[in-house]
Amino acid sequence: MILQHTNFNVPARFSFQPYSATWRLASAETLEWVEEPKLMQVPSKLPDEPEKNRLRVRIGASLYGALDLLYGIDSYPSYTVLMDRASIPPDVLQAHESYRNTPDISGRSFQVLICQKPEFKDGPWALKPGEITKSAWIMRDEFLNLEADPELGWDWAVRQFLNKWGIWESGRGFSEDWSLRPLTLIAPSALVQQPKIERPDFVLVPPQLLKEQQAKYRRALLPSNARSWLRSHPMSLESADEFPFFRVRSSYCSSAIETTITIDHLAEIKFGICKRCHKVFEKEKKYKMSYCSRSCANAASVARFREKQRKPEWTAAKIAKLLSQQKGAKRNAKG
Repeated sequence: MILQHTNFNVPARFSFQPYSATWRLASAETLEWVEEPKLMQVPSKLPDEPEKNRLRVRIGASLYGALDLLYGIDSYPSYTVLMDRASIPPDVLQAHESYRNTPDISGRSFQVLICQKPEFKDGPWALKPGEITKSAWIMRDEFLNLEADPELGWDWAVRQFLNKWGIWESGRGFSEDWSLRPLTLIAPSALVQQPKIERPDFVLVPPQLLKEQQAKYRRALLPSNARSWLRSHPMSLESADEFPFFRVRSSYCSSAIETTITIDHLAEIKFGICKRCHKVFEKEKKYKMSYCSRSCANAASVARFREKQRKPEWTAAKIAKLLSQQKGAKRNAKG
């Protein structure tokens, strides 16, 4: 039997139905380094060299508690959770700091974005997608070109973006504190009832991580990164009862953005970053474009002309005059 491999097109529909979400800024405070539980430790690690890349963090009340009360929002309780060190802002926990050289990292404050829902007590998978289908490409364009608010900064801009588009990713943004859930042995003859522990009813997003994701997605859209992106970001097709009989669905912003990047690379759509305003834009296949619009191209041309006008123009006459002046100065020095 001879198998012949050939490329073929599969018609499919991509739909983005985001979850409804209300995000707000909350305070966070580092407490201490946390050792990984034995089940999660690397076997090769020695007992005297514990791996401590997580931190115990207290997520406090909303930063806008007074406004929350004014608009009838319940007060936000305080929870202690575990966060990966990569989720802590670099100005709060610097790269060189670790458990060994900085054992005490308590009392360092930063901001996180919180989305609170009762369904999160049972896990994010308990949510139901919204009924409205939105354009993932419009959402991606807004995110890739998102800038910090001139007065309130990046965190506020991210909050406005997420309040418009929904939940960023499927994870909670933290791990539950294992110390609050001690293991209890259950005897065969008696059933020991576990104490009921209140689970956090929120997901969180560190705003600086979205800044890093923005840079990653902007690079991923460039033609030079198409091959590596397609190798690492395959799409999963679901069957459907109606034409086109295959579909791709997403309800999280991050996965929807990644799906649009994959689709555009498969369609061989070329993107670039404007040399003037640094926005991501779609290129026309026939032309080599360095600017996103005619206005940016014209503005860049005017800037180059003005810069040229400010610099001295070294003509042949000026160079000859300068050389004659230097020769004259040498003769006078000899005389």
